[in-house]
Amino acid sequence: MESKNTGMQAASIICLLAGIWFFISPWIYGTASVANSWNSWIVGAAVFILAAIRLSNPMKTVAASWVNCILGVWAFISPWVYGYTVEHGRFINSLCVGVILFIAAISSATSTHSTHHPVTTHS
Repeated sequence: MESKNTGMQAASIICLLAGIWFFISPWIYGTASVANSWNSWIVGAAVFILAAIRLSNPMKTVAASWVNCILGVWAFISPWVYGYTVEHGRFINSLCVGVILFIAAISSATSTHSTHHPVTTHS
């Protein structure tokens, strides 16, 4: 039971760090003045908040990991949506963050030990 929660914590910390990185990446890549940088700020902040919520109450917040999984897919496809595939650094960054977030969020969502036991009836 404890190793599953440890796996959830590690995966959620990776999501937390990915959120921080995605949030600050427009400044790192020198594109903070570009309008589509709001995507990185909003998604990064949302990922960070959801991962923090997940870490604070693992048994009741599995949905937060599934939302982060969806945000990972969004981070991956957003360069095409916002048209910054020619900005190679940001483009590769979004792809990497998307994949890392997707994998870590699925791992977090599926590694929480359930304390729910099915009810059995005796004849």
